[in-house]
Amino acid sequence: MFSAKSATLLISRVSPEGEAIAGEADLRGWDRLRAAVLELRDVKLTLTLSRRGQVVLAEGEMQILGSVVCERCLGAMPLSLRVPLRVGIGESEAVVAACDPELDAVITANGSLDLQTWLEDEALLALPMVPRCDVWVEGPCSVSNMVPPQVIN
Repeated sequence: MFSAKSATLLISRVSPEGEAIAGEADLRGWDRLRAAVLELRDVKLTLTLSRRGQVVLAEGEMQILGSVVCERCLGAMPLSLRVPLRVGIGESEAVVAACDPELDAVITANGSLDLQTWLEDEALLALPMVPRCDVWVEGPCSVSNMVPPQVIN
């Protein structure tokens, strides 16, 4: 089993029988995600790794907890995401496509994957483009209790 706090993942270290990555990610270097959210509380990872020749198949999910700014009321909105992950990790897109053309390719540098950068990329891609409280229509927001500013023409 590999730790989700690991900085790198070496493809050569994944045994043919399979491995797992589990636990909390190392958020110390996740500056891009921190800049995109109000608060980042926790990122947990559960991945199974299986070897298919030169490619490692990674399947599982990432759970992200924090808060973002609601674009409707401008208040703090809870963020709770479950991000499914199913990728092929290999030296080139061609190698991953030869293994399984349905897989998203994650490219390594000399068989080494910067695990935290890849996980942060996946988290950024999973963020809502326009975060909005689900049930708010008018008056104070039921999530943040904020009153949106009035727009006067």
